[in-house]
Amino acid sequence: MAIPFSFMFYNTENFYDIMDDPLTMDDAFTPDGTNKWSKKRFNDKVTKLTKVIRDIRQPNIPDIIGLAEIENKNVINSLLVEMKQQGITQYSYVHYDSPDERGADVAMIYNSKTFKVLESIPIHVHLPGIEDRTRDILHIKGIIPGDIVIHLFITHFPSRREGTDLSERRRYFVASELRNEVYKVLEKNPEENIIIMGDFNDTPDDNSVDEVLGVEKTFDPIEKSKLYNLLYLRYKKGIGSTYHKGWLLFDQIIVSGNMLSSRKIDCKPEYADIFNPSYLLHFDNDRRVSPNRTYRGGYTGGYSDHLPIYLHIYLK
Repeated sequence: MAIPFSFMFYNTENFYDIMDDPLTMDDAFTPDGTNKWSKKRFNDKVTKLTKVIRDIRQPNIPDIIGLAEIENKNVINSLLVEMKQQGITQYSYVHYDSPDERGADVAMIYNSKTFKVLESIPIHVHLPGIEDRTRDILHIKGIIPGDIVIHLFITHFPSRREGTDLSERRRYFVASELRNEVYKVLEKNPEENIIIMGDFNDTPDDNSVDEVLGVEKTFDPIEKSKLYNLLYLRYKKGIGSTYHKGWLLFDQIIVSGNMLSSRKIDCKPEYADIFNPSYLLHFDNDRRVSPNRTYRGGYTGGYSDHLPIYLHIYLK
């Protein structure tokens, strides 16, 4: 009998606590800051994020939950407390404070009954010749049911805030660092199971993902030591995870070929998708649809400016 196992990734859009951290640029997300970030608004965000986690894979919730734009352990613990209040008690997390100047990190929440952490490490990315600091890449090695070892890489590439051309080389560099770490694992064993989840701030066709990271977009043939983009087929149909002058697929799930060809794992591109129920969407007066974000000019009380993505697999 196959055992179901699932992953999700969610860029939570500025999931900050309300306290000022003097070491990061989080002033806007304080009660006196420009966003008037209050305890009430924070608690509402926690409730909303927990709802998404509960709804994305009913009747269960994902075994592995990758998160981006997480300020610190306080906000993760707030999520875990809310989950426990709803009867979800077996979850723990992995998080490291990164040098990102905004204090926005990646993290992982996981079901401690179905996933055992063997090793975890933050991969520091030093952007050459650039003063700006960026997020670490989180690398976690663990065991899932069936004594199957997997390597997880959770990432959040530099944003396009300063314009695509100006920021592009930063994403190239992070993609190169990620590729080096992934292929260190594959050089030791080409049959390792690797899953990369993240917000790449680029689409599958952009050079950082397509050429630098070297991700395949077709699935015939499958080579065990190559990387494959499970959401590319959705992207080709015009489906995205965030919106800027149209839908963009910045949030992606990438796996090693062995995940797709292993005799122990049933993993297919059609098992991955974007979660987009109506409550996560905003419909404007021009009938345009975009993510129901927390801030849209001012505070709107939405969920995030990204939609979550997920992957369901079956362990044989």
